[in-house]
Amino acid sequence: MKKHPVIGISGSHNAADCQFYIRENYMESVLRAGGVPVLLPEIADEETAEALLDSIDGLLLAGGVDILPARYGEQTLPACGEVDEKRDVFELLITPMAIARRMPVFGICRGIQTLAVVLGGTLIQDIESQRGIPAIVHQQKPPYNAATHEVRFVSGGLLERIVGSASMPVNSMHHQAIKDAGEHLRIEGTAEDGIIEAVSYIEDERVFGVQFHPEYLSAESEQAAKLFRYFVEQAAAYQR
Repeated sequence: MKKHPVIGISGSHNAADCQFYIRENYMESVLRAGGVPVLLPEIADEETAEALLDSIDGLLLAGGVDILPARYGEQTLPACGEVDEKRDVFELLITPMAIARRMPVFGICRGIQTLAVVLGGTLIQDIESQRGIPAIVHQQKPPYNAATHEVRFVSGGLLERIVGSASMPVNSMHHQAIKDAGEHLRIEGTAEDGIIEAVSYIEDERVFGVQFHPEYLSAESEQAAKLFRYFVEQAAAYQR
């Protein structure tokens, strides 16, 4: 019998070197929260995806390159960045399957955007060119464990309850964000400039996401650590 919930992480894909990979701080954040992290391969068939889901208790959608705009019904703009169509196929296959199982799903950066696309939302392809917000505001320079702006959470919402505060200082490393959250996601937090920074699934609070990068903060920030603990606790409950 498993003692610790197994967290499957959808990571990045380096096609040139034939590699799947994930940053250590994702793994470390899950380990500190009491989970066992495993890196998932990017597959494209439903039977294998079902088998992967049978072996894990929670799905963590990590950060990475942009989602192909065609996935949410838009033409690619010049400012849209690098895409990974193989990762798109995998995540847009396995994420709705995990949600249908009522499995906990935690999306980080690209991951929150994946949740939006899966649940009928759309994305801002480039914040600077489409919203007029200077790139540096949401694409900070190192160190990445330094907070650069604040996120305000919805009063009484999931994120406020998890972190125990109405706001949280966060880092920022993205040029895309959710444009339209759609009818299935609840907006849980925003930056001062209006960029959506946190969401939860209206039908199941075990499915949620953040636009910032708590994996860089969780070793020193109790609020960031609480996000991973909540996720792993939900995975443990799912396991039982």
